[in-house]
Amino acid sequence: MDYPKSVPSVGLVNGKFVNEDAVAGMPGSLIPAAWGNSVTDELLNVIKSAGLEPSETDASQLLQAVKKISQAGADKHAADIGAANLYMANYVPAVSVLKDGLALRFTAANASTGASTFAPNGLLPKPLVSLALSALRPAEIVGGSVCSVVYSAALDSWVLVYASGGNAASGRLLGVKTFTASGTYVPTAGMKDVLVKVMAGGGGSAGVGATTTAQYATVGGGASGSYAEAWLSSDSIGSQQVVTVGAGGSAGQSAANAGGGGTSSFGSLVSAAGGGGSPWIGYVANQGMALCTGGYPGLAASGGNIVNSAGSAGAPGISVNGSTLAGNGGNSPLGSGGFASSAASALAAPGTGYGSGAGGIANAPSQPARSGGAGAPGVVIIYEYA
Repeated sequence: MDYPKSVPSVGLVNGKFVNEDAVAGMPGSLIPAAWGNSVTDELLNVIKSAGLEPSETDASQLLQAVKKISQAGADKHAADIGAANLYMANYVPAVSVLKDGLALRFTAANASTGASTFAPNGLLPKPLVSLALSALRPAEIVGGSVCSVVYSAALDSWVLVYASGGNAASGRLLGVKTFTASGTYVPTAGMKDVLVKVMAGGGGSAGVGATTTAQYATVGGGASGSYAEAWLSSDSIGSQQVVTVGAGGSAGQSAANAGGGGTSSFGSLVSAAGGGGSPWIGYVANQGMALCTGGYPGLAASGGNIVNSAGSAGAPGISVNGSTLAGNGGNSPLGSGGFASSAASALAAPGTGYGSGAGGIANAPSQPARSGGAGAPGVVIIYEYA
């Protein structure tokens, strides 16, 4: 729309209409019927497009129409007509030039499976990146998502600022996977990073032999397994990782050493060694003295970029002049060691939770042989983040 500059003798002054000035002898501008009709039709088109019925007496209809059209956002929203990872949409009026800060919305027809692009109105496709300014990962956009994108001239890319139903929210916890037995970890779609906790198995406690009237017997507790925590990206994990969960160390039988806990690992990325079982040292003579060692911890874990720790040694068993105490099992970050069972005929206490050592036992004179306790098994816990 413009002033009727092409109409002869229209009487524009400086390109605009003027009133007649009879005193100065200046005629007024001519407003051609064709131009007046075209202006009226253009205004009516705006009013009708907003779903309003034109009224001669309502002077607010144009304002109402502009507000209604703006609320509908018809110029800013369109349906995706592209393919997976190749998003395209046609807007009315058409987007002909990309400007920094241009904000658009589209309803995605397909889910993203990786790096993606976006192109409005047939313009050249530009990369579609997350709020972290990285290429999209699987399921950041899902079919039916309403997506909001903003063009960044500095990046020459579209930034995905919102996607309903997708995993575009950076840092969101997707879920927790706990492995209490060995298996294979397969990342959840949309996973970007994981926090992995790897706990090895705890050591068992030795068994005590039967005692005579002149003997005492005691053993120490089992050691806890080593422990690691690591923050790992999806790139380092790949499509899957083998998870190994170490078993708890076996209980020692009558007058026999206990078994050590098994190693737990997350592929070749993180590994934690099991805690040692306590040994059977032998009998203590009546009124004698002995210190019976508990299980030794395994080596410190490896691969943890947050925590790498060795386990805790089992407490020793002690017998001094007839006073005899067994040793407690070593505590782990995810479990408590078994308590010492020094009372006659008491059962050995196994490790509790994950990765702790079993408690030791003791015999007074004339007691039967007894078995030790088992160490607590290990565990691998994986926290997945988008």
